[in-house]
Amino acid sequence: MFKVIDDHAHWFSVKPLDEKGLALESAESWIEGEINADVVTMNLLKPFFLVLKHRLKKLLGENFIEERNRMIKDDPVNYVKFLFQDAKIEGMVIDEGFGKKEIEPPVKYKLLFRIEKIINDEMFKKPFDKAVEYFEESLREKIRTGYSGFKTIIAYRTGLKISCNESKAFEDFYDKERDWFGKRAKGFRDFLVCKTLEIAKELKVPVQIHTGAGDRDIKFDLSLPSYLTDIVRKYEGKVVFVHAGYPYHRETAWMSYIFPSVYLDVSQFNPLAPLSAFNVIKEIFEVSPANKVLYGSDAFNVPEIAWLGAKLAKESFEELRSEFLKRDLMSEEDLEVLKERFFYKNAEELYDF
Repeated sequence: MFKVIDDHAHWFSVKPLDEKGLALESAESWIEGEINADVVTMNLLKPFFLVLKHRLKKLLGENFIEERNRMIKDDPVNYVKFLFQDAKIEGMVIDEGFGKKEIEPPVKYKLLFRIEKIINDEMFKKPFDKAVEYFEESLREKIRTGYSGFKTIIAYRTGLKISCNESKAFEDFYDKERDWFGKRAKGFRDFLVCKTLEIAKELKVPVQIHTGAGDRDIKFDLSLPSYLTDIVRKYEGKVVFVHAGYPYHRETAWMSYIFPSVYLDVSQFNPLAPLSAFNVIKEIFEVSPANKVLYGSDAFNVPEIAWLGAKLAKESFEELRSEFLKRDLMSEEDLEVLKERFFYKNAEELYDF
């Protein structure tokens, strides 16, 4: 089996859980008690959790919860090693803007700085020029101290219809309108994404942009990948459309085909929408260049998400490989290049492993 670098993950914890707890920890919706609705049944019966439960039983036995908890109580880091060795996960790219670090991942990893961490009420207390200056210097400092790139979740804030207009940024910076995340300041937030792209190009590091589906806070109607067309059309850096913009992944795949700057990963829908690991990855490789597609899982909270994502993606690729060969569309040698690039080489190059 071949190695894997997971290009999109978050900090996770390793603690004993019952079956309900595992379902809720691996869910992207509300947790029990946050809303007056039955979130437990919904999460226990999601295709993702049913697949996870089935595969963990095959790995750990019918009493998988008891065995999982026993291994974690014995040595939580060894449990993660066990999972990662089974899936051949040898590296991760971690967006540390979500969750908190509770254990040291037992693989090489690179960190991305999430720009929204510093776009907060403290920044808005500064004058406009000083706020922009502070933002730019903060990003440069992160790269100096070892970060490998940047991440933005502007799709969760004001959406992907981004305008790089400094006059609008100035105007919106002083506007009082607020949303659940703080000052809305759309023009200013847009402007800072554009600044991030400028700095990333200068420093030769990638920028991940959340596109497509997300958790309960996503501005879903404003998350289409094609909204970024004007931003990336002539951009000379490297932008990774996280989650491939699923369920709008065909937009992203085509953009990766025509715009040199656009890359994509297969995280989140793989493994959270399990059959898509087979269907969507095929559709992406209908057109995306081999140097543009990266494996990812969007692992968070529990390590089993990373494990299942890698397993499903490998099975998916074998189906893809068989179809290319059956139709006599590609050689064994070229398919090997495709596999290596998808699962680890593109991440090695992009994030400087």
